[in-house]
Amino acid sequence: MTFTPVKLGERDKVIQNIAENVRQGKFNQKVELHDPVLTLTEQHEVLDHFLKLHQTKRYHWRAAAVRSVMNMAARMMNPNLKVEGTDNLKALEWPAIITCNHFFSPIDNLLVRSALNQPDLSVVVELTNLKMPGMLGFFMTYADTIPVSDSVNYMGKGFIALLQSSLARKQSILIYPEREMWFNYRKPRPLERGAYYYAERLNVPIVSCFVSMVDAPTKSDPHGINYTVHVLPPIYPDAVEKSATSQREATEKMRQIDYQQKVAAYEKAYDRQFTQDFSPDDIAGHYQ
Repeated sequence: MTFTPVKLGERDKVIQNIAENVRQGKFNQKVELHDPVLTLTEQHEVLDHFLKLHQTKRYHWRAAAVRSVMNMAARMMNPNLKVEGTDNLKALEWPAIITCNHFFSPIDNLLVRSALNQPDLSVVVELTNLKMPGMLGFFMTYADTIPVSDSVNYMGKGFIALLQSSLARKQSILIYPEREMWFNYRKPRPLERGAYYYAERLNVPIVSCFVSMVDAPTKSDPHGINYTVHVLPPIYPDAVEKSATSQREATEKMRQIDYQQKVAAYEKAYDRQFTQDFSPDDIAGHYQ
């Protein structure tokens, strides 16, 4: 599908940050400019407000309205969206934890929502997203988001409770194991452990996805992109646990399987061998 991205500004500097992070091997670090930075005390304040808000009728009314808008946007993408590999989901029992490369918030979650036909989708986000100004901050607060934080107490209790609540409502959960959003970055990045730990702990499958991007410039949009969602074989905790000696080993095996699948999807989509070195062509949208 062709989509005109939101004008974020200062892309040259962001792309420079991506190139430098690749050079240093920092594949899960921030590259965007002016992202909010919260102290641990500020994080606790934001979390307390979010968790209290989450219990109110106002939150659920607004969440329903935002969900409708998100699903309308996803349906607008559907006629032209290219999706490959849906046969991999024939035997799947939802809900699940979905993993995907993180290249353009919130576009990537709309693509996943549409490709997998998941209108009730929870999305794990960085807590700083709740502090974004204006309409984007409003959507980040009410779009069935589940924030992550540096707070050990919250991650051990409140975060897991939110995951369990979503799964109990049959809402699948989108987690970005790459953590930070890297603008239009084509390659899969090393995956962090969290998604696989929670899949194993909560005994739900991983639905592995990878989105490839092909430049499709037009006169009106020199940065146009065609997106394809590749749906890869699900990863089942029960199957992995049979060959693992511990929960940690099972989690690590799931992480490795998912990363290998995403690398293979990249190589097939772009017809090239995967390397972690940076090239200007690694940024989709003809920004170089």
